[in-house]
Amino acid sequence: MVIFVFTKKSEKCFLSLPVVVQERILVKLKALKKHDDIFSVLKKLHHLEPATHRLRIGGYRLILELNEHKKGFIRFLVLDVGDRKDIYK
Repeated sequence: MVIFVFTKKSEKCFLSLPVVVQERILVKLKALKKHDDIFSVLKKLHHLEPATHRLRIGGYRLILELNEHKKGFIRFLVLDVGDRKDIYK
């Protein structure tokens, strides 16, 4: 089971995106919940700690922090959502 929890900042950024982009992000997150190996889809960001990953959705990125990882249960904290040109600043 995979759970994605948005922070207040990431929720605000998410809601400021166009509705079409919001829908694409939600579809991708729902598909990831069913994925067998979620870590094969995510890219690890080596310069950030704790375990931080990014998810690419077209021209947009989600920055995710691995919050909890137990057998059969993974929880990610969504730290930021935005355009790929601005997300890493």
